Formats: sequence, structure tokens, C-alpha cells
Amino acid sequence: MTTSSNQFDLSLAHQAMFSVSDAAGVQILCREGSVWVTLDNDPRDIVLDAGDSFLTTEHRRALIYAMEPSALSLVVAPSVVAAHPAGRTRAATAVKVTFALQPA
Repeated sequence: MTTSSNQFDLSLAHQAMFSVSDAAGVQILCREGSVWVTLDNDPRDIVLDAGDSFLTTEHRRALIYAMEPSALSLVVAPSVVAAHPAGRTRAATAVKVTFALQPA
């Protein structure tokens, strides 16, 4: 797992889940594997394969489910960082991530 000021890299095992409490302005980039992304109260199902990405402006929780072993990058969009130039960005302070551990 790698982090920087606006990027969070992680690997998910098959059937692992990852949650982003507020996905607005967070780009989800699938670097390897395949993941399913859903937003709370959104009827769409978004499937990302290696090289695909997804970005929303909706202030909703995003659930990311690994359909196979996968590597992801979560990147705070530059417009979100630029909108809060006082040092601490809203995205940096408000985005919470959680892991759902499941038996192997």
C-alpha cells in the first residue's frame, strides 16, 4: 500500500471489499485485475478492468469489490485539491476508507 498527498495505492484479494465514505472527486483507477464499484443509492453497476477509471462528483459512499485479485489507485482529483488551497483539503480530511475482511 502506497500513499502520497493525493494518491492511495492498494491491492485487493479476490472477493475483498473496500469502502470510500465520500467518493466525490476521488478517481478510482484499476491498475490490475477487475473490480465492481457501486455508489450508495445509485442504480448503476460500474465494472473496471485494468486501465479503466471512474470519477464521480456525487457525495456518496463507494463500495469497491474485487472480482479477482486487483491493484487500485485512488486519486483525489486536482480540482478538489485546488478548491481548498489552505493546506488541508476537504477530501484529505473527509475521505475515510474501510476494509471488509472475509475468510479466504
